[in-house]
Amino acid sequence: MTDATRPRVAGQVDLTPTQRHAGDHLRMIHDHFRQQLAQLTAAVTELREGTLDVGAVREHLHRLAPALTTQQVSGLCQQVCRFLTMHHTIEDQNLFPAVATLAAYAPVAARLAEEHLDIHAHLERVDELAVAVLSDPTHVDALVVAVADLRADLESHFTYEETEMTEPLGLLGLGI
Repeated sequence: MTDATRPRVAGQVDLTPTQRHAGDHLRMIHDHFRQQLAQLTAAVTELREGTLDVGAVREHLHRLAPALTTQQVSGLCQQVCRFLTMHHTIEDQNLFPAVATLAAYAPVAARLAEEHLDIHAHLERVDELAVAVLSDPTHVDALVVAVADLRADLESHFTYEETEMTEPLGLLGLGI
């Protein structure tokens, strides 16, 4: 995601603590995704390195720790992809149209919606590779790269969205 081409409008309005609540909540949702992506990154890395120790799997499975089986890593990839798609669909259908009613923030809402399309392409690639790894473990290197690319673009997207959406969400009184 190219930061230099993103419209920037944040900083136009001083929000009250109550108005900042929706932005804070958005950040908490994104933090949950950040945690899942960190777990996914660790899992695909461990899978690639072949450190699938049964004791470690049993000890860390409840935390989705690094030492997961190929099937568990594939399931984790699919879970992250589904939840991110659902999150972005809610934003595309509800938040961005509302934010676009504020002329100053309409370019930001449009840009964020465009970025969702790019992220969706990343999600599809991760999902395809997660399925492919189940039948052919030689795809694991490509999966590791795809997850790293997804994580980098999502971090950039999340940071931009948190910065630019807090004001319009607060001004409109929208909850997350």
